[in-house]
Amino acid sequence: MSEKAQKLLNYLEKHNTMILSTYGENGPWATPVFYINRGFQIYFLSELTSKHSTNLREKSLSAAVITEDHKDWKKIQGIQLQGNAYLVTNLKKAAVLVAAYCKKYPAALHILQTPSAFKGVSNARWHCIVPHYLKFTDNTEKFGQHFELELRVIKTHDGFDYEEDLPDSSL
Repeated sequence: MSEKAQKLLNYLEKHNTMILSTYGENGPWATPVFYINRGFQIYFLSELTSKHSTNLREKSLSAAVITEDHKDWKKIQGIQLQGNAYLVTNLKKAAVLVAAYCKKYPAALHILQTPSAFKGVSNARWHCIVPHYLKFTDNTEKFGQHFELELRVIKTHDGFDYEEDLPDSSL
């Protein structure tokens, strides 16, 4: 794995909220979601009736950003990505995702155990974004510092794998 890829994965692991952008019948839409990742695959729970879930069923191509809120431009870091999303239907995979989600967000265990007490939880389903392009901005190094990573997505029998498309994988 290249240094670029590892830096992106480290950033994904350390953060919690992704702003997901979708496009549907009523135009563009953006929404914040908590996420977990397994490698570059990014998973989130959303109600099937939500605007972003509906949009993803219409058009799987989406974009997202993962960043923090800073007042000092010298501290800005973040990932912008583009990929395709799908609904996770495999129950065994969903069980693994629930365990990982509850490990990252311990308060979620209570919510998932008592879905009737929380509006919409019983209708929530796992979604996965499989990115093919990522850009990492890092103003902590210098203003406008960034690198891009393009991934060739390879569908396997149990999910997806990746190969970097760019021959130069140095930072």
